[in-house]
Amino acid sequence: MRGRDIGRKIALAGVGAAISLVFVVLAYFVRTLTISFAVLSAVGIMLPLSKGYYKEGLLSAVAVTAGGFFIVGLSIVPFAAASGFYVVFSIFWYEKDKNRLLGYGIKFVYSCLLFFVLYQVIGLLSVDLEKITFLDALPDAALYILFNGVFSICFLLYDFLLEKVFVYLGKLVKRIVK
Repeated sequence: MRGRDIGRKIALAGVGAAISLVFVVLAYFVRTLTISFAVLSAVGIMLPLSKGYYKEGLLSAVAVTAGGFFIVGLSIVPFAAASGFYVVFSIFWYEKDKNRLLGYGIKFVYSCLLFFVLYQVIGLLSVDLEKITFLDALPDAALYILFNGVFSICFLLYDFLLEKVFVYLGKLVKRIVK
């Protein structure tokens, strides 16, 4: 019985990793739906998590990140930042800890850190905020706080929706996988 349980865990993690990898590759090749596919890649990571297989979910995230890096290169960053390891952490916190306020505080700090990194990288690469005319009246610090606030609200909304999709996926997996 023990070997069968391990096989079930690995199979569920493998199927989840395959689903995530397909969406990561689609996000790379279908440029108009990049964000949508990056978000959908989280569903594959949630598959083993829906049965409480956290180690296997983490291994799926590692496998998709490593495999995706060899296929799409640095385009794996959106998955790694918001759909891979973050989903494992978010679902683990949702399932194990009942202190939602602390959880959302940690997720808010993570979103601020993620925005800082993205802001620095994008600022170096291509975005010229000087061309947006209605933002000229704001000082740079206020502009950063405004964008960070909008990003953090969207990120926390994304996290909330992840939890709701996880609940629905858990019910679906319970009916399919006995």
